[in-house]
Amino acid sequence: MALTEKDLRIENSEIVEQLKSELKDKERIIKEYRKEHGKLQIFFDRVGKGIKPIMPLEPVYKKQTERGAPITAVAQISDSHMGAVQDKSEIEGFGEYSADIADRRNIHYVNSFINWVDVHRMGYNIPECVVLITGDLISGDIHDELRITNEFPVPVQIVRAAQIHASQLSLIAPQFSKVTVHFITEDNHSRLTRKPQAKEAGKNNYNYVIAELMKAYISEHTNIEFNVYPMLEKVVTVSTKNYLITHGHAVRGWMGVPWYGVERKVGKEAQARMQLIMDDLERAKAIGFDKFVFGHFHTPFDSELYSCAGSVSGTDAYDHQAGRYAKPSQPAWLVHPEKGEFNRINFKL
Repeated sequence: MALTEKDLRIENSEIVEQLKSELKDKERIIKEYRKEHGKLQIFFDRVGKGIKPIMPLEPVYKKQTERGAPITAVAQISDSHMGAVQDKSEIEGFGEYSADIADRRNIHYVNSFINWVDVHRMGYNIPECVVLITGDLISGDIHDELRITNEFPVPVQIVRAAQIHASQLSLIAPQFSKVTVHFITEDNHSRLTRKPQAKEAGKNNYNYVIAELMKAYISEHTNIEFNVYPMLEKVVTVSTKNYLITHGHAVRGWMGVPWYGVERKVGKEAQARMQLIMDDLERAKAIGFDKFVFGHFHTPFDSELYSCAGSVSGTDAYDHQAGRYAKPSQPAWLVHPEKGEFNRINFKL
């Protein structure tokens, strides 16, 4: 039976009322969302003002005599898992971990890096350093087992992680004329949601808080440029090389080292970016990349197109279960403006 004009008006009126109701709900959600973000920014501002910055050490770097092209030293900080505890008896003695061990290993890495640069300065001009920070700086509480086994709660993990990594930067700073930090915030262990999210995952996580705290701690270091990227991945330039940095948790794989997953990820990124480059050549330098740089898998490996950092924590129960065995390590390398990347090393911690 056909609807009368009166029926249509009633039905449309009901639809309009429903749409108005939904619109009000969305406006309310947006208003609350903006309010929460405003609170968060005020919180960061207050915390930043309340933190006592680390005072810079006396500069050690002295401009060298001309000795060829300027070389850039690169240090990658990844997977320090502050707050995690690993009993060595649980994994057949392949490793152990705690917050105190994390502190010692992170400082050992920086001292080894500085000594390594000094040796290379006998033959190269190395005025600047780039630090790539690629995530999983805390253990977090994304699994029930972590809530039970972590050494202390997440707020303490955040503060301890910010302090130790800011201390690393403070030790590196006097050794160079300039230090540039590229900090990618999105990872898996610092997320706030039970399941991984896509939109705003780079802000809705504890890594974002760590980055803000670190900025406050090193605010007096005038030769440190601190860049924070609240996103999954970002192309950063080191000398004349473009690195696509990310944590690595978006790489699909199963057990062990996901060689096929990494190859597929790099191929998909290259193909997508190539299409954009061909459509807009002016964007080529901003989105094109020479190498994919990440962490997450706790096992260092390197090729011409991609490289993975080791971890500060070393082999844990999950690695043991997956058949990944790697001593704790962090990488470093040098970049020549014409000849590219060379002398990569994985410092055993």
